Amino acid sequence: MPKYAFFFISPVIGAVIGWFTNWLAIRMLFRPRKPVKILGWTLQGVIPRRHNQLAVRIAETVEDRLLTQEDLEKAMSGVQWHEEVNRVIKKVLHDRGPGGIIEKIPGLSQAWKRVVLPSLQEVLGKEIVRFLDRYRNSFLARLRDSVNIREIVQNKVQQFEVEALESLVVEVARKEFAHIQWVGAITGALIGVIQGIIFLLTT
Repeated sequence: MPKYAFFFISPVIGAVIGWFTNWLAIRMLFRPRKPVKILGWTLQGVIPRRHNQLAVRIAETVEDRLLTQEDLEKAMSGVQWHEEVNRVIKKVLHDRGPGGIIEKIPGLSQAWKRVVLPSLQEVLGKEIVRFLDRYRNSFLARLRDSVNIREIVQNKVQQFEVEALESLVVEVARKEFAHIQWVGAITGALIGVIQGIIFLLTT
């Protein structure tokens, strides 16, 4: 084979090798999903093998940086109960309480809707909201003691199937993975060119 042919073949081989190795590295993030024994070595994808550790670290990050107990308490403290309380009271009194019966009684329906229901709604609403405001700190303390953000997130991530996680990551990072593979191909081709130049200069 003419030595100049090696100058052209070497970059092509390098590009193929570079593309393939990066493609294989990406695949081995998730594959094989189950441990495979090869000549005494245990081969398994990084994500399946570290699934539990990944769940622990994600849970720690979420609790410490993304959704802390303080954030949860602030969110609860900012809740305005008035509209929701009034809606529930109206629903209970009118739909499930005496309102449904009174509407069927001639002469009382209009009085119930215009006078009695608004008055009951206003009085009960104020009292319930006052009660909620009075015991808000107690509710938040119970929430802080009973809600373990780290445990919830960790359990959710552990229950998340590796197959679903792979599909999600591949779908989101498809372009980036393609870029990584092409970077491998270009790098391999450049190495091939260098090898070809060295070969020409030394032979």
